[in-house]
Amino acid sequence: MKQAPSIDQCKAWMDSYEMLDNIRAHSYLVARVAELLVDELNRVGKTPDVADKQLVIAGGLLHDIAKTLCIRTGCHHARVGREICQEIGYPHLGELVEEHVYLKNFTSELYKEGLFGAKEIVNYADKRVRHDEIVSLSERLSYILERYGHGDPAREKLIRKNFSFTTELEQFLFSFLDFSPDLLESRLQSRTF
Repeated sequence: MKQAPSIDQCKAWMDSYEMLDNIRAHSYLVARVAELLVDELNRVGKTPDVADKQLVIAGGLLHDIAKTLCIRTGCHHARVGREICQEIGYPHLGELVEEHVYLKNFTSELYKEGLFGAKEIVNYADKRVRHDEIVSLSERLSYILERYGHGDPAREKLIRKNFSFTTELEQFLFSFLDFSPDLLESRLQSRTF
């Protein structure tokens, strides 16, 4: 398996896929949150195996690589993002990009043991970032329901179910960290790309 692409390479792909500035700002912040989580899990040292930091950063930067295209064409940005990553030679990154919206294999047993992969870290980081600001899961859920629920009860039910998994993931994740989710923003303030 290829190493994860560099930050500079990710930025070049963001340019070539014409990522809109607001999506780019969101992606930078998701990558910074994901990087912080990996660093903090490593620092605390309670988890047996922490996700690869470069993969997590690349996943954060590229999780919305297809969003601009899909805004224009109506395609499914997570699936098309996976395809883009496959085309550029990073299929493992493509899996992560595809699952940034919804984790296919939510596995409580692994999370109880402190086993969080890159998919889980990027998925969670994305749920904590609305546009270019860190928000609580409840704030993000409200936004997602308003933006993507379209008043459709079935769609809203799916969104709420997905966020219930994210809430559970947050509980597992922060049980291995020495700070609470509401301190995430203050922990991040000195980090930039």
